[in-house]
Amino acid sequence: MVALHGNMSCELYRSAFSGEVVFAVKTLDGKPYEGIAPKHYARPVDNLSANPIHGSLEVRVIKNGGKSARVRMPDGEAIDVPLTIINLPNK
Repeated sequence: MVALHGNMSCELYRSAFSGEVVFAVKTLDGKPYEGIAPKHYARPVDNLSANPIHGSLEVRVIKNGGKSARVRMPDGEAIDVPLTIINLPNK
C-alpha cells in the first residue's frame, strides 16, 4: 500500500516557538502521545494558547484496516491510532 496523506483529529496547543504547534492524541492502546510539528501541518493555528483546542494534523497513513491506522507524524515517529480519528481524502 502506498502511504496516503490524511488528517488526524487531535488537540492543539501553543508551542514555545512561533513556527510550531504542540499536538496531543490518544494512541490505539489509550495512552497519550504528544509531539511538536511545524504550524503548516496543523489546522487551525490562530489564537493557540496553553489550553487545548480541537484541531487536526496532517499525517501520512502508512497502514490502515479494521479499527486502526498506523500513521507517521511530522517528526517522523510512527504511532497506531483509532481509524475513527483519521480523515482520508476521497478519491
